[in-house]
Amino acid sequence: MRLRRNNFSNAFALSTVVLWVGCSAIVALFPVPSRIITQWWMHGMKMDPYAIDFGNFLWGGITLTGAAWITGYVLEWSFKVIGKKEK
Repeated sequence: MRLRRNNFSNAFALSTVVLWVGCSAIVALFPVPSRIITQWWMHGMKMDPYAIDFGNFLWGGITLTGAAWITGYVLEWSFKVIGKKEK
C-alpha cells in the first residue's frame, strides 16, 4: 500500500478523535482514578480543580485532532524522505 500524505493524516486524526472521545468518557465516569493517572503522566503536577465540561472536551478535542493531523502529515512526509535516502 502506498502512503498518501492526506490519507495518512486523515486516518491519524480520525484515530485521535476516537481515542479522545473514549478517554473523555473514562475521565467523566471515573474522575478520581483518571486524575491520579494523569498526575502520574504529568510528573506529579497538581491540577486543581480537575473537572471535565463540554468546553474542555470540545476545545481539547479540536486542538488535539488538529495536532494529530499535522503530526500525521509530517510523519508521512518523513517516511518519504527517509525512504528516498535508503534507495
